[in-house]
Amino acid sequence: MATENEYSIAIIGAGPAGLSAAHFLQERGIRAVVYEAEGRIGGKSFSILNGDNLNEMGTCYTTRSHTMIKGWMKANDITLKRLGEARFDGQSVFDYVKQGPGAPLPLQVTRFIRKAGALRKAIRVRPDDPKVMHEASLSTIEWVRALNIPKIELAMHRIQTTQGYGYVDEATIGQTVQWCDLQYLLSGVLNDLHMPEQGWTTFWKRFSKPLDVRLDTPVIGIDRSGPKPVIHTRDSEEMFDAIVSTIPMQLFTAIADPSALERRVADSIDWKNYTTTLIASNDWFTGHQVIGYSRASKDSSLRGAILGGRAEGESSDLGGRLYVTGQFSDGLNSGELREILFAEAALHGFTINNVVLQKTWQYFPQYKAEAVASGLFGDLRRVQGHNNTWFSGSTFSHELVSSVVSRSETVVHDMLIALKQESLAGA
Repeated sequence: MATENEYSIAIIGAGPAGLSAAHFLQERGIRAVVYEAEGRIGGKSFSILNGDNLNEMGTCYTTRSHTMIKGWMKANDITLKRLGEARFDGQSVFDYVKQGPGAPLPLQVTRFIRKAGALRKAIRVRPDDPKVMHEASLSTIEWVRALNIPKIELAMHRIQTTQGYGYVDEATIGQTVQWCDLQYLLSGVLNDLHMPEQGWTTFWKRFSKPLDVRLDTPVIGIDRSGPKPVIHTRDSEEMFDAIVSTIPMQLFTAIADPSALERRVADSIDWKNYTTTLIASNDWFTGHQVIGYSRASKDSSLRGAILGGRAEGESSDLGGRLYVTGQFSDGLNSGELREILFAEAALHGFTINNVVLQKTWQYFPQYKAEAVASGLFGDLRRVQGHNNTWFSGSTFSHELVSSVVSRSETVVHDMLIALKQESLAGA
């Protein structure tokens, strides 16, 4: 009978999900090998240095929910600075939300939190209940309007859509309540957000030092036909007790012989694209750090429109004050995005002197409404442990690093229980 520290686990993907899973395993004395196809770690964390300016082109904030990650940052000598003032349509986010009709904001927040918590619990304990599946498949906007909480509808423009987490008329409420809790809501409305001064990339580099991470090592095949899975790379093959996959399910099904359940989960996800662009301008906003526009956030027909921007320093060599913009970019190529960017700048009354860098991410795995209504949340649970394979990453949680890390912790816990039970059964 194998003991815990005799287990060997393969982890696919060196983003926050894979690195945190390896960390949780290492804490238990368990060998974990992390395979990463790219030459860098951190997934959608992507920090670049332009002179004295550190620009975040991917992951940027920590919220009130990032308790564990903030502890890890402190242990790795990463310091946090509070995000500067945020404006939405020229006013504070709080004032933008408060101007909505209906009951006072605290009452609407309370109603949202109570109903969202009830639905979240129902999805967890009764995922195959037809009533639960139907409610979970409603769009966020349908659900919010049925509760008559219009101030929360305005809040969602800032804390969901502007952040890249889908349009409120497209993302299902079942997915939204998985991450949008009281702590996150308060983080967005009160602008209680922080950024690592040394950058997210530096943090993950320091965090991963004790881990066995193999960069530039894509997994090209997984053989699960035997008693234990075998990982194939270009140069080697190795057997493990189990696999933790943190990559998108569509990528996983391309390198494994997927079961019908795994393929069904992959087909239930509609990945979105989100583009961040570092620009230089001398006449965009000053006096605050973040700006958001409800025009782009509340109208899903305006794909490519500027959702907002974040001030990121200044460089005379690059053309002026630096800003990072965000655009939903499904179906748009680089040239089209650039053309829309300049048109949007003219619309909002500023000039772009230089497009420094453009980065498009496969971002936000949006659950298809019809899949949610047909039992996707039950499938997401049933697929765990399937064929000695466990799943983490944003597909099974959310793009928020705090959600991803929490999911990896749960996956590691459940996986070790299953392995121990399997070992006892075979003894």
